Amino acid sequence: MSNDPVTWATSEDDSIAYVSLTKQLYPQVIEFIDDSFYAQETVCKAFDVYNQTECFSELEVLLRRTAADGVSIVAVDVASGAVIGVALNKLQDKTDSAFYQEFTKTLKYPASRKLATWIADTKTKFDIFEHCGVTSLFEIMFLGVLPYFKKQHVAKKLVQVSVDIAKQLRAGNNIKVSINNQKLNLGNPPDIVTGIFTSQTNRKIAKDLNFEVGSKMYYDEFLYDGQSLGDLVISKKPYFTYEYLKL
Repeated sequence: MSNDPVTWATSEDDSIAYVSLTKQLYPQVIEFIDDSFYAQETVCKAFDVYNQTECFSELEVLLRRTAADGVSIVAVDVASGAVIGVALNKLQDKTDSAFYQEFTKTLKYPASRKLATWIADTKTKFDIFEHCGVTSLFEIMFLGVLPYFKKQHVAKKLVQVSVDIAKQLRAGNNIKVSINNQKLNLGNPPDIVTGIFTSQTNRKIAKDLNFEVGSKMYYDEFLYDGQSLGDLVISKKPYFTYEYLKL
């Protein structure tokens, strides 16, 4: 385990570096999530999270808990040092599954509560641990890229690097990077990499990288405050997928 930034990959022209999330980069990542991810991600848009800024501090509890595992990846514009993309990744054991249900009870604001409840509901509807017969996983939880850089395949590289990190952990190599100066032990290595893919672009990335679809869920299946999520989502497809890659 190290606190030093680790570069996992660079773009062909060396203009973008893919590095482990560090304590120094964390504030930029939160700013990126607040200013870009919430405005772009399908379900966040449906719940209008971006325009309800009072939700941000509540949701940062989940973001920090995710980042604290030390396996998240940041795409950085080398010239400016700006964060242009993020894959916030979480290590989970089967025993952690109750966290999301409990987390929703702590939330005050409707948009953050609906978003967290939706995350919890997807995991209740589809038990990926049982489906894959595993006890530990590496989840790509929050994946986003600034619109200007989307044609440069940044999201795909973020997923590829995330898979590489999961493989390193699976091989017994502790490559975690702390964001709070705490020692991070190797723990239980992941058996699979998972992701909930709400956009057609990200589903194509998952397909290209040989992820398998564990479950296809339709937005109409989810009801919040008497309203179907399907009525709120603006998407070419009426569903999202819960996918996995065996390590």
